[in-house]
Amino acid sequence: MSEFKTIVDSSFDNGTPFWIYTSDYIFGMIPVDASGTRWKEISYTFEEKDEPLFVTERTADLSFQFLLEEVEKGVSFYVDDLKIPLVKDFAKTLEEKSGPEKMNAIISELINNSSKYSSKLPIIKSKDELGTLTSKI
Repeated sequence: MSEFKTIVDSSFDNGTPFWIYTSDYIFGMIPVDASGTRWKEISYTFEEKDEPLFVTERTADLSFQFLLEEVEKGVSFYVDDLKIPLVKDFAKTLEEKSGPEKMNAIISELINNSSKYSSKLPIIKSKDELGTLTSKI
């Protein structure tokens, strides 16, 4: 819990992270440095008693793929009105961009236009909402 809280509390230090939560888990992508070339993927699974926290670090390009997969396959299981085709269409517009540009663009899009994709997307939109995550564990 304390390691997770530390991660959450510092998640805005190098830019805007991506945080989403469901009834079973919390998923996040956090920029490791201000350039956004490397990202930490965080998942916290509530029912997992031994090791609920999973943290790994990847390049921005790989992180982009994992973020899309999480939204399209993981979150869509919990959010019944999630418009996956619209998410995929937006992702296609980013194909020519660098990894850090893709990550920042998709995160910005999902935060700022979340209602375009779902009426109830459980996404953290600002630093002020981080307590929502820590209160769940």
